[in-house]
Amino acid sequence: MVKFDKGFFNDNEVLFVGYSSRNKAYSNGILQAFTNNNIKVYPYNTKDNTTFDTKVYKKLEELPVMPKSAYILLNKANTTKAVKQLIDNGFTKILFYHKSTVDPVILSECDKAGVEVAIGCPLMIYGTGIHKIHAFFAGVK
Repeated sequence: MVKFDKGFFNDNEVLFVGYSSRNKAYSNGILQAFTNNNIKVYPYNTKDNTTFDTKVYKKLEELPVMPKSAYILLNKANTTKAVKQLIDNGFTKILFYHKSTVDPVILSECDKAGVEVAIGCPLMIYGTGIHKIHAFFAGVK
């Protein structure tokens, strides 16, 4: 596992797995923070009957390009499924939202596949205000 820093998404594209209408303000905040830092975001959510205020992809096949990096905002069970799909599609970097959403088995699978992983909230790097204070105390730069 690598330390999460501003260079993690150095290819300037990210698949946002778990973009949520239920947690709309948070998801939009992350999307905006990425965008404000010149990172192209592809919001992704496989749920039916969900309305979004931005284009959200339901299948990886719908993406105009396949990024190599992903940010996962899912619970542990769904994270496990998503990681397999990302590995199968050639992703090389995954940022997990929180340590409670990932376990040693998932991390081992990523390691075997050569996927670079980190854990942290993107707002600590790309956000403003209170998020920068959180980053300071978390040692994120």
